[in-house]
Formats: sequence, C-alpha cells, structure tokens
Amino acid sequence: MRLGQYTLSILLSALFFSNVYSQQLPLLSEYQHSATMLNPAMTGWEDITSIAATYRHQWTGMTQAPRTAMLNFNYFADRQNMGFGGMFMHDQTGPTSFTGLQLNYAYHLRFKSEKEGLYKRHRLLLGISLSGLMYRLKGADLLYNDVDDPLIVNGNDTKFLPDAGAGIFYYNDLYYVGISVPQMISLNVKFHDDTALSNMRRVAHMYFNTGVRIKLNGKQQQEDSKAKKHFLVPSVWLKYAPSSPLHFTANLRYVWDNVFQIGLGASTDASIIADFNVTVKKQFRIGYAFSVGANSLTRHTGTNHEVMLTYVFNSGGRGWFFDKTTLRTKSKPVD
Repeated sequence: MRLGQYTLSILLSALFFSNVYSQQLPLLSEYQHSATMLNPAMTGWEDITSIAATYRHQWTGMTQAPRTAMLNFNYFADRQNMGFGGMFMHDQTGPTSFTGLQLNYAYHLRFKSEKEGLYKRHRLLLGISLSGLMYRLKGADLLYNDVDDPLIVNGNDTKFLPDAGAGIFYYNDLYYVGISVPQMISLNVKFHDDTALSNMRRVAHMYFNTGVRIKLNGKQQQEDSKAKKHFLVPSVWLKYAPSSPLHFTANLRYVWDNVFQIGLGASTDASIIADFNVTVKKQFRIGYAFSVGANSLTRHTGTNHEVMLTYVFNSGGRGWFFDKTTLRTKSKPVD
C-alpha cells in the first residue's frame, strides 16, 4: 500500500501541476487493442497477459499518406497487483517518420469491496511510462515551390528524444474512467543541415476516457450461467491541447456473449467511425475499424482503415470484455 500511496503522489503532481507536455501520438479510430499508448495506467487492467498488433492506413486518397504500425505487450502479475507492458510503434507520413519504444508500469490498488466479493474487480490503477523516440526527416522528399530557397532542409537527419507519461484509471465491473498525459517531456524536434533549420514544435495533450457496461439481459437470463449475455458499452475519449479545440470522440458498442462486438462512433473533427471485433476461443481478438470524414475534404483525403489482432495467453475467460460470469447485484454500500 505504501508503494501505491507514493506512486499516487507522484502521478498527481505530474498530471495536474506539471507544465511540461507532449507531442501528439499516432491517431487511431479504435483504442481497445492499444489503450496503453494513451494511458499507461491501463496496463494489465483486464487481468490478462496479451500481445496486440495494429496497422492503420490514414487518408487513402492521398499520396504519402500517414501509415502506423504498432506492437503492444501487456503482462498482469496477479499476486503482486502489478501490470507490466511494452509497445513498439512506427509512424510514417511522407518525408517524416518516427519509431518509438515505450515501457509501461501500473500498480493496481484493490478496494475492500473486491476482496469481499461484492465486485469481481474494483480498483484504482496508477501508471507510468518511459519511452524513446527516433525522428527522421528525408529532406530530398520534401515538396516546395522555390527549389532555391536556402531555408529548406535538403538532407536527411535523425533525432532521438526521451519521453515519459503518467495516468490514473479507476474501474469496476460496470464502468471505468481514466485521465492521462502519455508524453510529458516537451522537447522540440530540430532538423538541420549546413544552411537551414526545421523545428517541429511538440505541444501538450491530455486525455480523458470513460465507459459504462449496460446489461441487456433480463433478470432471469442474468442468473442463468448458460444464457448468452449481451450488453451495450457507450464510451467517450476527450483530448485537450493548449491553443487547440477540444477533441471529443463518442462510441456506442454492442457486445454479444463477449464473443462479438460492433461499434459506431463520431468525433468533433467530423469523422464517422465504425468497427467490429470477434473473439475466437477466448484467446484471439480480431478487429477492423473504418472511419470517414463527413465533410467536403473527404473526396481529397479518402477513408481511414485499421486492422487489429490480439492474442491472449491463458485467459480462462477472464477480462473486462471476456467475462462469462454474471454481474453481481450489490447488497450493501461499496466503500
């Protein structure tokens, strides 16, 4: 418990009183498979050990459009109440790209109501992350109007930057809520050659996410362990950055028997998002997400596509989206 209290004091200072912030991470339409990229406190939150791969092709109607690939590993140590994880990511947009490695750690504080069996899970998770990012610029691939402009970087350059993140995540059997700053060290990326300098400014981003599980089964079906369970999960993601509009994404997901999921959402950047996930033999989660802009720019930018694959080791049916057990009715107040 001392470890948890000490970690909490550090995280509160980092999240709410520090004025160092982050560069924007790769954009995704669906974060279920890679949630720890934005909030390290979600490391191990489903009580499962898993490895997930994600590939995204953005703005398919444009040449040299952004492409993102990620590999994410999560390990939950039940006896130690700890989650450990790592993530490899690569993002390519035209002549610029970055490759990063991120290490995550989360401490799980279990509430008394979970220990007494009123909840299967009732916890506060405290997470931190450390990362290293390698930025690259191919100056020869830049497109510009004045080929003789001396301020254009024409050569190739590479820069390495360290970073860190922090997050808090609270959840029980029915809902969750989290807040995080995934990258807190505001170091700018400066590319240069003999005559020119290009400065990539990194700015603050704070994330807030929440969701709730709404049961659709009748009471008799809920008490029947063999009955197929199905429910709705409305959720939202909020992203804040200084001098930028608040970005809001809302999603409504239908889950059938913890085997099939389908979601529909929208965001304040005029995007419509649809996705589905299928769980095979409790260990394979296969997902696809599609998004398109609901504005006049869509005919120029095209659509966005994501493919996700997660393998869960020895799940035994566990996990917030895996549970086959009936959600219990609370008979007394939860502390």
